[in-house]
Amino acid sequence: MVRMIKKIRAGLVFPFLLVLLFSADLSAQKVSNFSTFRNFETEAYFRINYDNDYFSHSDDNYTQGVSFEFIAPLFDRNPLNFLFINTTGKSRHGLAIEHISFTPPVISSPHIQLDERPFSASLYLKLFRSTDRPETGSRFNSSLSLGVIGPIAYGEEGQVFIHEATGNWIPKGWSNQISNDLLLNYNLRHERSIIDLMDLIFLNSDLGIRAGTMYTDAHIGFSNILGLFNSPLNADSAKRAFQLYIYQNPRIYLVGYDATLQGGLFSESVYTIAADDVTRIKAQWDYGLVVKYKFVYLEYTKSVITKEFNTGQTEGWGGLRIGLKI
Repeated sequence: MVRMIKKIRAGLVFPFLLVLLFSADLSAQKVSNFSTFRNFETEAYFRINYDNDYFSHSDDNYTQGVSFEFIAPLFDRNPLNFLFINTTGKSRHGLAIEHISFTPPVISSPHIQLDERPFSASLYLKLFRSTDRPETGSRFNSSLSLGVIGPIAYGEEGQVFIHEATGNWIPKGWSNQISNDLLLNYNLRHERSIIDLMDLIFLNSDLGIRAGTMYTDAHIGFSNILGLFNSPLNADSAKRAFQLYIYQNPRIYLVGYDATLQGGLFSESVYTIAADDVTRIKAQWDYGLVVKYKFVYLEYTKSVITKEFNTGQTEGWGGLRIGLKI
């Protein structure tokens, strides 16, 4: 007999209060790897995550991001795993190498563009733990990011190379980019199953915090999945070899600090967005299509974000994700 509604979970008030007390895709930084809708059911895999605003027919704001993500049992022995929140359940450990770049609207100008986003690039290593507890319908992620922001992240060289190869405008404003500085961030994210209807319609809560020299913020939201999906939050979920589904993940952020706008904590930059001009409440909506079959993961995603500073505007980008079981 098919149960029309397998799970309807309450208890959302306490996790939300917990987020506020401690205060962010384990997000991505910008590249978000660990949401339930991006689950890859294998003990070891390699995944490439690539974002670019080209998919939204623009070339500013969050202009590009790339992440090389690894999960494997060998990372269970990482001596730094003690830094992560230890919760009972099935845990996987891994690392990711990520690079993200931001630009103002006019990349061909060598001059500072007042009231626009500064040029900036970041390069960092992310260590993480992801723990599923199907008996409670929850997933908990914690991660540590360590890296740099500024010219040492080689954002200019990367964008110039791509634009030369594609015959686009050559960027000339990187001399005004955010200065070199240290990035150190600790991120937490919690998801809980609210509705699992016939293994076809899923609704999960989504709470997160990020604290450090790159991002300090908190978010609340939800994810909604429709289609053939094996939920890691439900021990009785179907075990399909082939999965095909669409998802959406809207979130609201309470922002404390953003180094990509305000510059690093330990250096001065020629141009940044003043703290008073940073938008303290913003929203982001991610949505996409995922196809999985045994050892292959494929995804196309789009994102929209409301303005991040007073003189900014709503922006968007898209992305591709390709994963392989190893």
